[in-house]
Parts: sequence; C-alpha cells; structure tokens
Amino acid sequence: MCFDIDGVLRTQTDGDYENAQPIKEAIDFINKLYNEGFWITLYTSSFMGRAKNDQKAAYEAGFAFNKKQLAGWGVKYHELFMGKPPTDLLIDDRALFYNQDWAVIEKEIRSKLQ
Repeated sequence: MCFDIDGVLRTQTDGDYENAQPIKEAIDFINKLYNEGFWITLYTSSFMGRAKNDQKAAYEAGFAFNKKQLAGWGVKYHELFMGKPPTDLLIDDRALFYNQDWAVIEKEIRSKLQ
C-alpha cells in the first residue's frame, strides 16, 4: 500500500517541511498495517517545487530530510519514494476518496483486500 506524506502523515505547510506536524492517527494506522505484515510505501512530491519538477534534484534535496523526520515520528514503512509510485492502493489527500477519519479509511482498505 502507498501513502502520501504531505496532508496524510504530516500537516500541509506550503513547503515549510521543517515545521510540519505529524498526524498521529494516520501514523498509528500505518504502523498497525506494517505490524500486520502489509508492505508500506510512503511517497511525497515534497521538494519538487524547489527542484522545478526535477525528480533527481528533489531526491537529493529531500530524501534524507524525509527519512529522518519519519524516523523521529516513529513511522514504520518499507520504502520511501520521491514522486508517486505504481501501486494497488493509493492513499492520498488529493484523491477522490480521502477522508481524515482513519476508521473510515481502514474500513475501505479492508473491504478492498477481501
């Protein structure tokens, strides 16, 4: 499963990532899925604006920062992707179905996995 970072795991900050706050309910849910054995990919387009949409430059500018921030918040995941990876399920605050109620998201995810 893939989860967006900005607006899903951390607050939106218009590029001020250093001052973003963790969204605890989302992190708890992702850690729960991780502990249940699901493969968790996190992705972000953070630093893409600064890098003028150059994915390599965004990676160089933001990968280590994002990894450190996620570790500081105790987020469990398998891979961190700068950009949007191919996936079976995508949880993104810009998707048609996105709800900040994580109980609703969990119910929807589990229904798709059956």
